[in-house]
Amino acid sequence: MLDTNERAILREFAQQKKGRREALRAAALLMIDEGHDDKTVAIRLGVRRESITKWKEKWQVERLGLLRDKQRPGRPPRFSDKDMGQIAALLLEHDHDLVKVQFYFEANYGKKISLTTLRRFQRSDKLSPYL
Repeated sequence: MLDTNERAILREFAQQKKGRREALRAAALLMIDEGHDDKTVAIRLGVRRESITKWKEKWQVERLGLLRDKQRPGRPPRFSDKDMGQIAALLLEHDHDLVKVQFYFEANYGKKISLTTLRRFQRSDKLSPYL
């Protein structure tokens, strides 16, 4: 099912921290290539068996294109990756003083951000790739 190059790329995707859905799809394809059945793969990864079947079918058509997430409906994220990096840098620079981070982010980058949003970012792992 997989050639050596595809297997190497899938291993990279499966180990990445960012992009959980991409990592799940890559891990599933690697497990299938190792000879595991759909049900076993689904149980081990905590997804539905139907998802595994769908990923296998799409793999036959899209190959590595399957790994990238497609555009999803709804409002796009308010803060880009660049913004998140700037917020992370400000948090480190100002020793996690949220009021200062809010002030400097709004003054320097012209985007509003609430203290609640900053607290949510700080508590979640959304900023970990940037720290």
